[in-house]
Amino acid sequence: MAGVLPTGVRRGTGRRELALFWSLRADRLQAWRARGLAAWKAEFRALWPESAGLLERIDDPAALAFARYAHRTHRRPAAERLIHIGDAWHSASPQLGQGANMALLDAWALAQALAGDGPLAARLARAAALRRDHVRLYQRLTRLFTPAYQSDSAWPALLRDVVLAPLSRIPPGPRVQASMVSGLTGGPLGKLGLAMPDYASVMRADPR
Repeated sequence: MAGVLPTGVRRGTGRRELALFWSLRADRLQAWRARGLAAWKAEFRALWPESAGLLERIDDPAALAFARYAHRTHRRPAAERLIHIGDAWHSASPQLGQGANMALLDAWALAQALAGDGPLAARLARAAALRRDHVRLYQRLTRLFTPAYQSDSAWPALLRDVVLAPLSRIPPGPRVQASMVSGLTGGPLGKLGLAMPDYASVMRADPR
């Protein structure tokens, strides 16, 4: 799997930046390094010819960071004077792109719980309780979808391309997919006292 992800504008320079990624099994990292950049670039271009311009800017393997992903969920996120949030509580492969979103919701739940009354232990437990159902749901969804993009087997890819891809274009497929990749499946906002912005009003005020 290869891709490009816009990462925003660097403050101070105004330069737009992006991240280029390539999926690689951890047990194949040394073999990848031994083959060299030229072999990797050739494989990348064969899969995605339009990437050639970006690949030309990479001339040192040190420019590429190897990130390890794993599905792990801390069974007891809250302990005495301690709470785990974000990846420290629920790490996963980034198929649904919810790492930052989930961490922000965890942080909001913690802030809400700490603002309440009662012993600290009870408030930390409350923060975890506010997020537990949504975390459990997305850990299961991510684990379910990861083989469709990361497995060596052809069957998950066939299921993705032959069944899921067409269904994602037929109502209610687009709405279901949008809800899932925006982190809104399971309705996490209401429990935290949050609501969706009025995007229609935002667009009217600033149509850009």
